[in-house]
Amino acid sequence: MNLLFLDSVDRKTFGGYQNWINLMSRALTRRGHKIFVAGRPASEYLRRVGADNPGVELIPLKISGDFNPWTIGSIRNIMARHGIDVIICDFNKDLRLGGLASKLHGRVKVIWRLGLDITKDNWVHRFLTPRLADAVVVPSEGLKKQIIRFGYLAPEDVTVIYHGIPARDFPRPNPTAAAELRRKYNIDSDKIVAVTSGRFVNQKGHTYLIEAAAKITARFPGIIFLWLGDGPLEESLRIKIHELGLDKYFVFAGMLDNLDPELAGSDLMLHPSLDEPFGFSVLEGMRAGLPVVASRVGGIPEVVEENVTAILVKAGSPEELAEAVLKILENPTRMSQFGIAGQKRWREYFREEIMLDKWEVFLEKLMGPQKNK
Repeated sequence: MNLLFLDSVDRKTFGGYQNWINLMSRALTRRGHKIFVAGRPASEYLRRVGADNPGVELIPLKISGDFNPWTIGSIRNIMARHGIDVIICDFNKDLRLGGLASKLHGRVKVIWRLGLDITKDNWVHRFLTPRLADAVVVPSEGLKKQIIRFGYLAPEDVTVIYHGIPARDFPRPNPTAAAELRRKYNIDSDKIVAVTSGRFVNQKGHTYLIEAAAKITARFPGIIFLWLGDGPLEESLRIKIHELGLDKYFVFAGMLDNLDPELAGSDLMLHPSLDEPFGFSVLEGMRAGLPVVASRVGGIPEVVEENVTAILVKAGSPEELAEAVLKILENPTRMSQFGIAGQKRWREYFREEIMLDKWEVFLEKLMGPQKNK
């Protein structure tokens, strides 16, 4: 099957959705599908997909306007030239551009694969969305409930397919990885490292973790907060950390191509998001054998098993977050048990192969007899 992923994300951003496309492209190529990935020229998104997936064909595409006739025509030509069977769209803009291009082409199926709730209650969305999308896929039941609330997407037309991620070797304990991490970031060997992965945007709740850190370090000064990522709020977060006198407790690692060494060498994952349709970073932490403290929002309660692999807290509550972190820090046996249970849950429910099997069944059903033409 020939599949085209269309994502108009800005040139600098590479987030969870783009990471999903990266993983899907590589995995589907291995299973014999031909994958094309379209995005803005010179974008971090295309760079990473190209670096990780030599078998994928990248298509730099100038994207402007939700109804730009030049872009729609270009996408339609891509569909015809490469024999595209299915286009998988990200943003509302992508659905409109890709959906209208599909209408011009006359054969390509359109999947709107949402990574977060971007639905709106206006006539454009109500009229176009159900007419342009042949199918809607989301990564959690929580997100499905959000996007059907306006009524123009019927529950039976929205399919939930959980994320899956590839196998990695993360033995626990791993003193070599722990020592290397502490050497790399100049962290004392006796410190507990709590890792947080995500872009520095309001949704991820970093500011509440800073407030919680003031309470945590007062009782447990042997902790370091390692932050992986970048984003528009980085400077304001650094200022807040400094104002609270917490500089020595925070390490900014930046945006990394490979998070595995950081996850392997850390001791605990903190994920204070205010909204999280799935919880990709939480899943990566579980695969690495990390106990998790996270917000009880969106799809996170579906990813973790509360009080078995993670402690969940009210979003936006530094008090609850701090108490949960202290509770697990003060019980090393429970930390270890959570990590073991997290790896087990990932293997049973969220492996890459499980996700791919479900996607292939879904695609076959979507195409129907057309796939054999």
